Amino acid sequence: MLTEPLDLEAALKLAFIRNGEIRRRYAQLGISHADLQAAARIANPRLSLSWLHPQGGGPNETSQSVFVTFSDLLLLPSRRRLSAADFRRTEFAVMSALMELRKDVETAWYTQVSALQNQMLREAAAQAADTALELAQRFHAAGNIAQLELDEQRMRAAGARLAALRAKSDAADARRRLAGLLGLRSSDPWQTAGRLPEPPGEEISATAVVATAIAQRHDLAAAGEEVAMLEDALATTRRWRLLRPIGVGYEREHDAGGEVRRGPGLTAELPLFDQGQAAIARLEARLLDARARRDALALDVENSVHTEIERLQLAHEIYAAYRDRLMPAAASAVERRQERVNFMLEGVFSLLQARGERYDIQAGWLAAVRDYWIARAALRAELGGPLPGDDEPRPLTISLDDAMPPAESEHAHHGGDP
Repeated sequence: MLTEPLDLEAALKLAFIRNGEIRRRYAQLGISHADLQAAARIANPRLSLSWLHPQGGGPNETSQSVFVTFSDLLLLPSRRRLSAADFRRTEFAVMSALMELRKDVETAWYTQVSALQNQMLREAAAQAADTALELAQRFHAAGNIAQLELDEQRMRAAGARLAALRAKSDAADARRRLAGLLGLRSSDPWQTAGRLPEPPGEEISATAVVATAIAQRHDLAAAGEEVAMLEDALATTRRWRLLRPIGVGYEREHDAGGEVRRGPGLTAELPLFDQGQAAIARLEARLLDARARRDALALDVENSVHTEIERLQLAHEIYAAYRDRLMPAAASAVERRQERVNFMLEGVFSLLQARGERYDIQAGWLAAVRDYWIARAALRAELGGPLPGDDEPRPLTISLDDAMPPAESEHAHHGGDP
């Protein structure tokens, strides 16, 4: 999986296998399954053996007894039912953790891919600014521009280089974050895919998504399972509150005179003082707490879904503004500046400034694409399952080679060197 650039699907597969936190969740699932197996079995029989030595000498007295706890048989169906409910709750909790991990991996993957693109873009912008500064120095040496213009070019070049360094640092941070989620070393030679997919154009209905979230959120299902389990446990405790451990068995005794006595035995705890009042009160309080947490979670899910839908719609509007207005306007401005420079209506530095502004707009466009997919991942996590249109293939965003100006000499067409 590491020989090719990691797309999002491959990254998710790695995370579901190698992520340390999710592996702990798998272990919890195994523990819960072991508890389920234990609940299906009654306690082992108890064997009692004793040897009595007479103080004045003589043959020893011996006794043997075997007891089985009878109350376990009565409670076995309830124990199985409650343990099965707890296992289902653990399953829902693990699935909820997987959905949360999916959101984190998607966010980290989108951030990493866009950070690498931004690093390339900012490096290209820094190189262009360095070329512009070199040109300005030549113009200044020839006496064609003032010191102020040269200083302004120096400022732009320094700012572009700092932006490139910050972009490189952001890409390194994003790589470390993604590596941690995937269970990889950031120093290993793995790579991510080069471009993000284009955001879709359809809108998502808030009403339908909220209803779906309430129905399929795994953490809500886990909370509901806990409430049902505690209700069952409370009813069982009330029904059997006077039941205490009852043991039936068989005992055999051999006295010093050689006489053998044998017969059945019974042990029982009398519920004179403790009649289960504390256990019932404790379960009632736990049930109230579980119901409150379930209701609060349901309200939080509904509010969060509405918030994430608004966030997703806003992110799409920002992306569409870059795609339909800012990007075309920036490209057209550069072309018009180039024409005016060609006809010597403006100086070459106005063209260089327009190209620098275009780099900034392209960086904003990259961030808008990234933010849209991160918002979509957050909404999917709130929904607890796939969103409409998730299975549809998406074209990739345009390459930066296509989005950036051609790598030509920045002082071409300005009328020759000074």
